[in-house]
Amino acid sequence: MNNDVNENDLIHLGSSEYNEAKRLQALLAERGVSLSLLRNPENCSTGCKITVEVYTSQGDLDKVREFFREQKTRAFDGLAVDEALLDEVYDPEKGTARCPACATEFSTTLQECPDCGLVFAS
Repeated sequence: MNNDVNENDLIHLGSSEYNEAKRLQALLAERGVSLSLLRNPENCSTGCKITVEVYTSQGDLDKVREFFREQKTRAFDGLAVDEALLDEVYDPEKGTARCPACATEFSTTLQECPDCGLVFAS
């Protein structure tokens, strides 16, 4: 964090696995944005993955938002959304279902799409 940033100015962005938080911290540092990673012992007991709380300053919040918008755009670039699939519902009472992720039709005796692996809970 910048030395001139007041602790009360920090914004909690969320929790993340340590390695992912370090990756984000490095990428944002290239843009002049500082992230603080703080361990919260209440988030874990023995045997869990190491997670940290991620914070930034109020002044860097717009840069962080823009970074995540760019990441989202890059991740979904070129993917089309089939609007008709948005209303698909997995109903185990029906004999078949259509996967809202890939449009594969499958038997509701399965709880996982045989094509893309999307899992459905009944």
